[in-house]
Amino acid sequence: MRLGSAIPMALLLLVSARSAWAGEEPPDVPLTFSAGGSLSMPISDAGGRFETGSGFLVTAGYELTKRLAVQGEFFQSTYDVQSDVLEANEVQGDHTMRYGGLDAVFQFLPAGRVGIYALGGPGLYYRRVRILRVEGVTSAPFCDPWLFTCFSNAVPVGETVGSISSMDFGLNVGVGVTLRYAGPLRVFVEARYHYLFGPEFDTPGGPRRATGMYLPFVLGVRL
Repeated sequence: MRLGSAIPMALLLLVSARSAWAGEEPPDVPLTFSAGGSLSMPISDAGGRFETGSGFLVTAGYELTKRLAVQGEFFQSTYDVQSDVLEANEVQGDHTMRYGGLDAVFQFLPAGRVGIYALGGPGLYYRRVRILRVEGVTSAPFCDPWLFTCFSNAVPVGETVGSISSMDFGLNVGVGVTLRYAGPLRVFVEARYHYLFGPEFDTPGGPRRATGMYLPFVLGVRL
């Protein structure tokens, strides 16, 4: 789901909810649900391999108190591999990251029209990198942990290299702002920082771990 398709859907929900809850107080329900579109930036070493991507986030939460809640969530984003990631060769490929986790959410302004919150917690991350094509004037051995790929032999130019994936543990922290629109419906904007503990690869320069760092920004609606 692209951010451009998520925004019209969110606007439709806003219009419908505003008509349904006009003039009413928000119902006191401990369950929360949210969905939104995301722009996600790989940073650090991952930022040198992948372009800025897009994706979506869905969550379901339970309010323990007015200020504290727990939230289960699923996030997916996709990225293009940078074409110049290999010297002397042009690369075509893509990267998918999926995350499922459980967060604690702390509300700083639980009763206001405008809310501010912080959240964070652990999760499992699935990452897949597909190198679809290598083009150029040469082919050579290469090893890049963030592409999950180490080849001791030459890679044939113009041939498909393959698809490699990894499932790893990680952590995330973030902050967000909400605006009550109608009844219990809120619009939210949040920023997250995800850190993934990736697998270790033996490279010519020594062992290196394919840690991942991502910075997604999400715009969505919450009930």
